[in-house]
Amino acid sequence: MGDDGRQRIASGVTSRLLLLLDGADPRCFTGRVTNKTRAPGRRSQAESARTQKRILDRAEHQFARRGYRGVSLRDLADACGVRPFTIQHHFGSKLGLYQAVLDRWDDDVLELLTRAVEGQASLSAAVGNVVDELFDFFLSKRDWVALTARAALGEGLPKGIALGDRSWIRFMDSTMRARRFGALKLDLGLLLITVEGILNNHVLARAHYRQLYGRDVTDPRLKARTREHLKTVILALVESKR
Repeated sequence: MGDDGRQRIASGVTSRLLLLLDGADPRCFTGRVTNKTRAPGRRSQAESARTQKRILDRAEHQFARRGYRGVSLRDLADACGVRPFTIQHHFGSKLGLYQAVLDRWDDDVLELLTRAVEGQASLSAAVGNVVDELFDFFLSKRDWVALTARAALGEGLPKGIALGDRSWIRFMDSTMRARRFGALKLDLGLLLITVEGILNNHVLARAHYRQLYGRDVTDPRLKARTREHLKTVILALVESKR
């Protein structure tokens, strides 16, 4: 073999070693090299979005179960399958990640409530729709509900963190007042806090449901029964103050 051949082999081996040191998958060395190219940054942006979502999902679970003070940045990184630097890259710090998780679903709730009250001519219909939508949404986001309840009512918020302006609560308050669904002797702000509290309690009461019914509230029949019960109770409260 000539010198040129040996140089090409050496160059190829060196390139592969460098890729391995950089964390490349060894399987990338098998198969034929093609001339196809991908758009610069497209794959990395998609991977970054997936990593960020995974961090939010798993951090939401960790914070809900252990609280802000009960989980370290290293614990979070291990649970998310990333290095601590990756969390800092996406969220700045553990505190930044916690704030992002707290605020994560507020916009979705606002959009959900906008649809729920749209076109409703009566307070009863509007409240019934809101209970339907919020109960199902909160039930699908149990870790988030547990986290926000823990932050607001339990361990409190770490310094530098705000629970958010809860713009969806302000939206409901202003919408109900603007539509003037009859004269109410009830503080709408207190009504909304009460509704949220009742829904949250049922969403988080896993042990009570299993003890009393032998199954979780996510059971389809029990879920439908609970939803109707909640609407009956909350609407009775509203109607009693008209």
